[in-house]
Amino acid sequence: MSVKELERNKKYKITVAIGYNGNKRINHYETFYGGKKEAVLRENEIKQQLKNNSFVIKNKITMQELLDEWLKYSKEIWSPKTYVSNVHWCDVINKVIGHIKLQDINVKVLEDFYKEIRQNTTYSDKTIQHFYTIINTALKRAILWGYIVNNPNSYIEKPKIRKKEIECYSPENVEKLLNVLENEPLKYKSIIYLALDSGARRGEIVGLTWNDIDFNKRTLKINKSVQYTKEQGIFEKATKTQSSDRIIYISDNTLNILKQYKKEQLENKLILGNKWENSKRIFTNNYGGDMHPDTPSQILERIIKKYDLKRISFHGLRHTSISLQINSGIQAQVISKRAGHSSISTTHSIYSHFFENEFQEVANKMNSILSLKSV
Repeated sequence: MSVKELERNKKYKITVAIGYNGNKRINHYETFYGGKKEAVLRENEIKQQLKNNSFVIKNKITMQELLDEWLKYSKEIWSPKTYVSNVHWCDVINKVIGHIKLQDINVKVLEDFYKEIRQNTTYSDKTIQHFYTIINTALKRAILWGYIVNNPNSYIEKPKIRKKEIECYSPENVEKLLNVLENEPLKYKSIIYLALDSGARRGEIVGLTWNDIDFNKRTLKINKSVQYTKEQGIFEKATKTQSSDRIIYISDNTLNILKQYKKEQLENKLILGNKWENSKRIFTNNYGGDMHPDTPSQILERIIKKYDLKRISFHGLRHTSISLQINSGIQAQVISKRAGHSSISTTHSIYSHFFENEFQEVANKMNSILSLKSV
């Protein structure tokens, strides 16, 4: 074995004897991009793989083998839900180009792949963009691992997401929803009121505990989320981003409904006795266990069908909350922080058309300022 420097601290050639053809030694050559120390580590890794009979000649590795290795490498970095999701998307990629050797993956192959899923599937622009990100990230990792020299995906323009109209309720729709909730269980009423009031994400709402509410200060602390995967079941994780951790004020109406719901929950606990599962969450299943994060969506869908309301997703209640705040004239900076957005530009980008009245008002004020007063 040998490690030969080709470019100081940037590029090395690793030569490895992987077998013999008679008396002739068969060598495997690998170009490694990185430092000398890492190149030597790669050399040792090959040596160990040869001992374990797990060594793969890199110029024969397929796209599927790369994605499998990349998924294994990334598993500890991602949340469990992200990992499960990416396993699914990699399966889709593998059905089309997984059999192709990595050395044969080029711009044309990738462009044909994107064209195929764009024209012959119902995947959204966002999903197609996610395919691009997966392929791009995996191929960049392949360069670091010394499998390929360059990333053909980097020469392809990232697919654009066509902006869609935000899915939300108008004030009139909200009024209809609140009216029908008077006929529904307190749990349903509480979870929808809280979603409309706080604008919190579904997983954030399901993750709330009673300790997160301060009834005296009228505040709600959002610092965790709940997700579900088949392998892990229901589990708690951190919020989406660091800025998603926040403390917000909520209305007296919502607080009063939550107080009633808490009282009802305690009564159910007494009725069930030792059958009660003692979850610490605000929203639980009928036996006091952790609520599945899909349950709020099922609750809203049930109410929409029952009363023939406009169909929106549970996440649409978050959009509704934010749009109502914008239409009420609340400052964008306040709305952004309350929503847990990473920056005010995110709020403006997603809800740009809701700020139209605000922008028009600026023009009206400027018109007043710039108008000449009659003498």
